[in-house]
Amino acid sequence: MTPPDLLHPEPELWVNAIALRQVLTFAFASGCGSDAFEHALDRSRSAESRFIPDCFEKDLFVRDLVARCFPLATTSGKHKPRKRELTELLLRPPVGAETVTFRHEILRELVARPALARALDETWRALDELFTLLQGQERGKQSENVYRRIEILRAARSVFDKLASGFGGARSGLARLAEFGAGIVASDAYKHLAELLDHEGHLATLDVRLKLSHDGRVRAFQLVRVEENSGNRFHTGPLHRWLTRVRLLLFGYRVREEELVGRLLQGVFDGIEEFLWLCFQLRRDIEFYLAALGFKAFAEGRGLEVCLPELGPRLEDGSRAASEFERLYNPLLLLEERAPRPCDLTLGGGALLIVTGPNSGGKTRLLQAIGLSQLLAQAGFFVPARRAALSLRDGLFVSVVEEAVADAREGRLGTELLRIRHLFENLAWGSLVIVDELCSGTNPSEAEEIFRLVLDLLSEIEPQAVVSTHFLHFAGRLKDERPMHGLEFLQVELDAAQSPTFGFVEGVAETSLARRTAERLGVTREALRDLIDAAKARRGRT
Repeated sequence: MTPPDLLHPEPELWVNAIALRQVLTFAFASGCGSDAFEHALDRSRSAESRFIPDCFEKDLFVRDLVARCFPLATTSGKHKPRKRELTELLLRPPVGAETVTFRHEILRELVARPALARALDETWRALDELFTLLQGQERGKQSENVYRRIEILRAARSVFDKLASGFGGARSGLARLAEFGAGIVASDAYKHLAELLDHEGHLATLDVRLKLSHDGRVRAFQLVRVEENSGNRFHTGPLHRWLTRVRLLLFGYRVREEELVGRLLQGVFDGIEEFLWLCFQLRRDIEFYLAALGFKAFAEGRGLEVCLPELGPRLEDGSRAASEFERLYNPLLLLEERAPRPCDLTLGGGALLIVTGPNSGGKTRLLQAIGLSQLLAQAGFFVPARRAALSLRDGLFVSVVEEAVADAREGRLGTELLRIRHLFENLAWGSLVIVDELCSGTNPSEAEEIFRLVLDLLSEIEPQAVVSTHFLHFAGRLKDERPMHGLEFLQVELDAAQSPTFGFVEGVAETSLARRTAERLGVTREALRDLIDAAKARRGRT
């Protein structure tokens, strides 16, 4: 059977079928807990990707983004997605625009047709119930374990029925769910499952006659008619059941009824086992789209928008089109008390953008917003902007200034130089490069030499680079001299009172507002003198 893949134009099987078969068999028989399933899924194959997670994961806080901003949008409330699987999909975006377009078409249809989104939600909840039952532990009594297995089979049938009936008329990749469900329903294994559950839930029909007193109590009970469900293939008549028990006793066998039922249930489960381990793959794919819808609803609840980006083609000379964002924002700020302020941004396809401005003006947040938008776009996700147009990149490198650690082997300059070397060691042609406060670990004269070296070499491999710096005079000279092609400049916008608006405009900042920042944080001569006087007064009292 073709894998029900919702993430790739050509269906792929990524789960480890052998490992999952073993876990499923054991889980149905006695329950196994969630660890066994997670271990089996850890042995699954990852899709091909050109992105190296170590080059951007930590600096973009990808795991925090998944945990905080991507609740599953379900009718039964918001649920946390399985972080490992969703994070893996984001950290390793697929190669090629065809896959991204395929995922965008599914999201576009889910937004346009709410009935399909509800069907996807109902299917996920049915899958979640099924796998919760499979993870449950074996119960003490044999009869209770028989009941548990019947409930598992009943949950499996619910999943199959929702797949077969919920996605009719879908035009995107969601049509694969209808095809997958229809294939299951048409199989002999499903027919056996349906007949067994019908037999278990409808052994016989009883007609009874009751006599009631004036106070509503039952005074007499009379059985009028008993009609067994003889049309079911699992039905056996009373005489046949009695003869079977006598025959077993004559041959010296004592077989409990629970054992016979258990073997019957296991046989039906074996028939649908292939469908079930394919559903493990399906559950991950569905969670990807429900998390995307959850992100969309979360952002809109804060008064912000998301979009599916336009993917710019390569130009005739082999270069990439410019990136354009309308009302771009950093999704990591969605949980802050105040919603993030969006900004508009255009960045040339081979541009080297230098961002300047005061501390706490939003430079680092802007850099993260650009990096996250590129990552989410290439994963086939919504982008945190009203409108976005960008080109797919062959790599992503993001570095923000790190805090000093106790076991650091190098000083600030050495750490900075290692950061630069790490950039060029992992840089692919045409990557997106984002570096916060380049060369901040050394004095201005040496920093300018290294800064210019980095920009010169970056321009040779045609990246799209965004670099922030506090060296305002140096940035100003670069703006005037234009020593290389593609230089662009952006500065933090200030209001009439010279306070950051958290917006950005073209140009180079003229001041870092160090004095204003010092005043805001209480680091002035007068404020520090007051602290010293207070310390002297305390000493005098002691």
